Amino acid sequence: MKFLSFLIKWRQPLLLGLLLSFLYVHFFENRATVELEIQVPQKTWFNIYWTADGEGYSEWRNARVRVYPEQKHYRFYLTDIRKIEKLRIDTHMFAGEIVLKKLLIVQRGQQALECISAAGTLQPMFHVDSLQWQDDGLHVVSTGNDPQLECTVTLQDGVSENWLLISRIIAIFSFTLFFFTFSRNFHREEKFIPLFFITVITLVVVMAAITRENVHPDEYVHLAAAEYYENSVLPPKVDDPDIRDTFSVYGVSRLNNYELPYFFIGKFSVLVQSFHLPEYFSLRLFNVLLFAILLLYILKNPATRIITAPLLISPQIWYVFSYCNSDAFGIVISFLVASQFVLPGSLLNSYLMAEFSEKRKLPLLLLGCLVGALFLLKKNYLFFTMFIAGYGLWKMIFLVELGKRRLYCKRMFVLGCLGLSIAGLRIGTGYAVNGMDVSARKAVVQEQLADYAYKPSTPLEDKHPFLYRKARGDSLEKIVVVDRWFEKTFRSAFGVYGYFTVSGVDIYYSMERIAGGALFLLLCIALLFRGGPAGIVLFALFVACGGALIGASLYHSWTMDYQTQGRYLFPLIPMFCVLLYHARSLMAGSLYKILFTSLFMLSVYSFVFVALLKLPKVV
Repeated sequence: MKFLSFLIKWRQPLLLGLLLSFLYVHFFENRATVELEIQVPQKTWFNIYWTADGEGYSEWRNARVRVYPEQKHYRFYLTDIRKIEKLRIDTHMFAGEIVLKKLLIVQRGQQALECISAAGTLQPMFHVDSLQWQDDGLHVVSTGNDPQLECTVTLQDGVSENWLLISRIIAIFSFTLFFFTFSRNFHREEKFIPLFFITVITLVVVMAAITRENVHPDEYVHLAAAEYYENSVLPPKVDDPDIRDTFSVYGVSRLNNYELPYFFIGKFSVLVQSFHLPEYFSLRLFNVLLFAILLLYILKNPATRIITAPLLISPQIWYVFSYCNSDAFGIVISFLVASQFVLPGSLLNSYLMAEFSEKRKLPLLLLGCLVGALFLLKKNYLFFTMFIAGYGLWKMIFLVELGKRRLYCKRMFVLGCLGLSIAGLRIGTGYAVNGMDVSARKAVVQEQLADYAYKPSTPLEDKHPFLYRKARGDSLEKIVVVDRWFEKTFRSAFGVYGYFTVSGVDIYYSMERIAGGALFLLLCIALLFRGGPAGIVLFALFVACGGALIGASLYHSWTMDYQTQGRYLFPLIPMFCVLLYHARSLMAGSLYKILFTSLFMLSVYSFVFVALLKLPKVV
């Protein structure tokens, strides 16, 4: 009986200890470590693919590391080599010679697998001109950009050292119990969520500081666009020669749309120039500042801490705050709009419920600027705008007293018009600089500056294969089933970094899927079965707007440009914040905390041991 009482009392730390032990065993004990020593004449990628159970090699079963001429020694994780039949080693990605000095694969319980020896363990497959063993290592001469060597995996049992594994698991449980004992004051969400945010902002700062310039998606054009506003206030002419470096391979510049963040990034960079920081780092700091503002916002307003939880469940969200881009600004603006609509004591709700007079111009202007910024976000945030408008209507029907509805609608209309007017100032400025024929001028510049594979005039058969898949005859079924659009989009929403070059192991995404799916199911059950008619209608609104966003992204990939980028679905985050606020009190507290904490810990693992470990560093 006492033992049962102990289990009930300490159920949360015990369950967390089980989860941590499982994660440790899988991600560290049941994975091999690669010790690589290689000499290359230029920077390139070193790849290892594996196959098992008769399956072929796949991009999903791959580990890679960036190698440089000035560095010879590398260490990175592989997978569980006990499940591997063969390895494919892609030594470099250029025609020429490299020297493999050491390739050792080590896993607990197995003897080390030495892939390089004078006996010729590695066998050439493709694009290999010669393999020659010399005193300084294995010389690989390639005839093309994809030399491939193959190695059959033959394992022998080694020293298991089970006692060491058991002692580490005991240490995990001991630390968990110790942590819970001395952190009782932080067991409630309004207490521990700020700690989670502090952890995340630390990781974001480290990522921004140590990663190289332009190792993140399209950062070179984001940096160039922000640099323009270091010395300018008005948007440029679309054909200004001085902004040629801001154009992407598509022939499109971020300066030729109506987004606001590049102006603020450029001006903030000027403010921090006195610290003599590298240019790219000073431009990254604005997004770090945005995350710091979120942290200060939740510290100042404890009521916001429940709805901020969705910002902590995916490392991909944190990732966009660590380099120069416009996505972080969109997340912050949409979250602030969502919190203003949701929280009873917010400035917006005080205005809508007539708790302060329209004569107070400054608060009304601030709200108008916030709504105006929402109208100027990327096109995918249109679906969030639709959701928040529907939420305002839902709130009027279910939460606003009958006698106050007319005033509520009137002030919603006034605020919407004010936001549109402020957004119109930015749009009007663009037309004032470029004239009313700006669309035609953009098309001319795109034709001039786009790479050949992306030019509008390029014949379809010569365009990049990711463009216009429907016009090429690919069916939607092929996009979804064969090309796995949903799976790739899901993965890139929960931890794929760089130019889609750094990703986690399969089990990580599987665990994210299980924990995230369970949390969403818990939320659905709470709203649909315990939320009454109001909960059902709110959930239907979320499904309609979220489903439309996903459908639009899929349709764009099929008809325009095949892109499986999870950040295109980021408007779902503030929608989920709204949903969580109304469902949280209806859910089982312990189960919710376990699932939420699991997602957070998985995200920390991915950010630290995948992103920070594998992305190229400044030093």
